[in-house]
Amino acid sequence: MTVTTPGKAAAAKATKALLADRIALVETLGAALDTQRQALDAVTTARTAAEDAATKAREAFDAATAGGWTTAQLNNAGLTAPKRTRVRKTAPPPAQDTAAHPSAPDAA
Repeated sequence: MTVTTPGKAAAAKATKALLADRIALVETLGAALDTQRQALDAVTTARTAAEDAATKAREAFDAATAGGWTTAQLNNAGLTAPKRTRVRKTAPPPAQDTAAHPSAPDAA
């Protein structure tokens, strides 16, 4: 019984097709992670801007009360000081070490 094997060119073509599918998956993952990072950066920027604006509004409210306005008068005019927010300190997410965890097909 004779066993036939595909030629070198056919094997290379099949291997490239398999790799192309895997590369496409990694490219999709990379694009999704980039989008996530951009969204997180936008959230951070927006939070910082909101905190800065709230600080300025509180300072302006304090200046108005120091200038003779009462809190009740300002509130009756629809001008209320922003509530002071507590700053939560959170640790950044741990970095993922992909080198330490190779995927099953590559771990040979």
